[in-house]
Amino acid sequence: MLPEQNILFKGVGESDCRRMMSCFNTEVRRYRAGSRIADYSHSTDRIGIVLSGRAAMVRYDINGVRTIVETLGEQGIFGEFFTFAGTHRSSVEIVADTDCEVMFFRREEILKRCENACRCHSMVVENLLMLMSEKTISLSERIEVLSQRSIEDKLISFLQITADNTPKGDTPQIPFSTTALSDYLCVNRSSLQREMARLKEAGVLTISKRKFRLVRGGE
Repeated sequence: MLPEQNILFKGVGESDCRRMMSCFNTEVRRYRAGSRIADYSHSTDRIGIVLSGRAAMVRYDINGVRTIVETLGEQGIFGEFFTFAGTHRSSVEIVADTDCEVMFFRREEILKRCENACRCHSMVVENLLMLMSEKTISLSERIEVLSQRSIEDKLISFLQITADNTPKGDTPQIPFSTTALSDYLCVNRSSLQREMARLKEAGVLTISKRKFRLVRGGE
């Protein structure tokens, strides 16, 4: 991915983008699938953006129960102020689902006052605020899914949000394995499989590999 294609530098020219990457002391690192990218057991102001691959924000409670809080695709952003960290009752990690390339920078490097008062620096700050707003929407959708009382309602709510967020013309796709989906929905894996089989039998849901179609009433 070219630097100017990074969502943080949207609207910034290539030369300014490369200069600012140096100014912000950015670091690009590569991770193998299954490896831990970040651990929020301790306070840190590092922010990461997934340049390629896919990762997940994973939470472990005091009993070691694993919950997938969020998936992070290309351009996905993470950091302590984007997580549920800050409590001793749980820990939050970013784990690579596939081989990943991640760019890191420190929040203070972006938010500090620019000596040159350049427009491109202001643009990056605006982009960061936009990303924070989008993250808030994403977490609101997460709450909407978890607030459903039954496995069926959780599953359908998740699938509907996934379909709504899929670009027009593309087929919506579940970004998880069945095991990971059960962790994301906070439900028993076997119970989830039974519910999915029931919905497919009822004609409400069709799935081919991970691509799906949710049939609404009246269709």
